[in-house]
Amino acid sequence: MINLTLDGAEEAAEKENAAVIPAKDDIGTQIEEIARTVEMLTPEEQKQVDEFAAKIDLHDSAVVSRYGESARTKATGFADEALKSVTGRDTGEIGKLLSQLTVQVKKCDPGEPGGFKLMKSARRKIEEIKVQYGKVSNAVDSIAKELEGQRMKLLVDIEGLDKMYDENLEYYKELSMYIIAGKQKLEEAKNGELVELKKRAEETGTQEDAWAYQDFKEKIAQFEKQIYDMELTRTTCMQMAPQIRMVQKNDQDMARSLYTSSTDTISLWKRRIALALAMENSRQATEMQKSVSDLTNQMLQEQSEALRMNAVAAAKESERGIVDIETLKKANADIISMINDVTRIQEEGREKRKSAEIELQHIEDELRDALVGAGKGV
Repeated sequence: MINLTLDGAEEAAEKENAAVIPAKDDIGTQIEEIARTVEMLTPEEQKQVDEFAAKIDLHDSAVVSRYGESARTKATGFADEALKSVTGRDTGEIGKLLSQLTVQVKKCDPGEPGGFKLMKSARRKIEEIKVQYGKVSNAVDSIAKELEGQRMKLLVDIEGLDKMYDENLEYYKELSMYIIAGKQKLEEAKNGELVELKKRAEETGTQEDAWAYQDFKEKIAQFEKQIYDMELTRTTCMQMAPQIRMVQKNDQDMARSLYTSSTDTISLWKRRIALALAMENSRQATEMQKSVSDLTNQMLQEQSEALRMNAVAAAKESERGIVDIETLKKANADIISMINDVTRIQEEGREKRKSAEIELQHIEDELRDALVGAGKGV
């Protein structure tokens, strides 16, 4: 319930059943909808405005000079706080963290040309890949925690901006009610008392009545300026609403991006690493299987060659006779040579024995003659 006051003191205005303006992307549409708040007064609010307008005394200089001061002060103070809230934001840290995340992911990304060389080097072992991934993963997890912290701050800010939007709407409504009440009073004064004062001054022609008419006319002019200034303040509230929603939308987009970075992006990166590691394991297993297959083929080839050679040798042996013809020919030649040699040696032996017999006979004859000759001399 908005409380309208004429004393200019700042009073806390508690909001009950305030009209809610739906947030839209089109700023112009938002401004138009906020502007229509003037026409959205409930019967109770209109009754409050009528009763308040009846209390306005345009003859009271204090009322004229301080009309709606409390509402304008609250609205101006709110604008200052909103400005501090927006300008006090530091999105540079978020950008820095996102840049660090990009750098770390590229260090160990199998999709980057120079980022994950381990996957392209057959000389590196899978353990080395896991070590590098572990180091990068720790850095990425640390950055992800910081990004989540920044996201939580943004979510708090988003909730605060909802409250700020509602407060701004309440100030807008309060200013509008002051303006409506003031304009109602102005219309009533211009068409009523001011007309009567002018008529009286014209009828009497006295200075007092002329001063009274002129003084009241001046107070109406001053009051009109007060209403105009309040309309300017209300316009700032009108402009503030879409600006709050725009900042809120930017925060929502940033929070969503941070969530995507800390979940989808990192999760996708980890899945790519897992797939790359699985592919490396498969590659190594394939190479090992190839080595086994190559060795098996080599052994089969060597075995088949050995079997072929053994089979050929066995076939050759099986086709040979017990004794080779060449062996028989040589043996036969050796036997013939032996027979010839034996025969020749036997012939030579017979010839030598014949010669020896003759020589022996001669020796015996000589020995006998010698023996006979020696006997004769005795």
